[in-house]
Amino acid sequence: MSNRRSNTAKAGKESKSNGDVAQQLEAISAKLSKLDELEKLNRDLLGQLLKLSHRVTEVTVENRLLRQEIEDLKQERLQEEVLIKGFKLQGPEHHQEVFHKVCEVIGADVAENVKEVRPLIFKQNRKTDAVLVKFWRVGDKHQFIQRVRALKRPITPGDLNIKSMNKFVLIQDHLTPEKQRVHRLTWELCKLGLQKPWFYKGSTWVTHPETQKRLRVADSKDVDELQFLLVTQGKVNTNSNLDNQ
Repeated sequence: MSNRRSNTAKAGKESKSNGDVAQQLEAISAKLSKLDELEKLNRDLLGQLLKLSHRVTEVTVENRLLRQEIEDLKQERLQEEVLIKGFKLQGPEHHQEVFHKVCEVIGADVAENVKEVRPLIFKQNRKTDAVLVKFWRVGDKHQFIQRVRALKRPITPGDLNIKSMNKFVLIQDHLTPEKQRVHRLTWELCKLGLQKPWFYKGSTWVTHPETQKRLRVADSKDVDELQFLLVTQGKVNTNSNLDNQ
């Protein structure tokens, strides 16, 4: 009798133990299933984030190109114009006198090619106003600029019989503020070894430091990339020189 009771109690304990194990296995299985669901959700979210990241990159590129296009259109409206600056205008007809004197200095008779000559007064600038010269054709403007460059020396206020706080009189393409900023920033890279940039057909151009090919500098991001290249190239050259010593 006692043996039967002992066997029954033992069987009851084994059954309870098996039940506990089964419950634990079910709980573990449920947790694993939940983890699988979370892992799948995580993969889906990661895929969506990658798609969103790619789209953001695409939109950023599209926005940059659109900004460049808008700036090019603004510059296109100024493509026949030249600015002469580096002095303060002294009277109502002084801009005409300055322009005619410039023509004498460069040896050019361009009266028939000029559509308009008018003054630009910069009240907030103590050093310079400007004379805006608008040509009938872009080609006429380019010829005028080439005659200025053919002097192979800067024009001074003394050449034009005018007084100025500046050493030189500048004759250059009429640029939008953004084009002017990009051109100035590009010029500053000459300190890092960049060859002198030039302005052609509405944009700043340079000689690429590595490929030696012509490169259009469309915006400040292009300037940043050039600066990074020049700085990196300078470090490589410095390390190479140290290794040879």
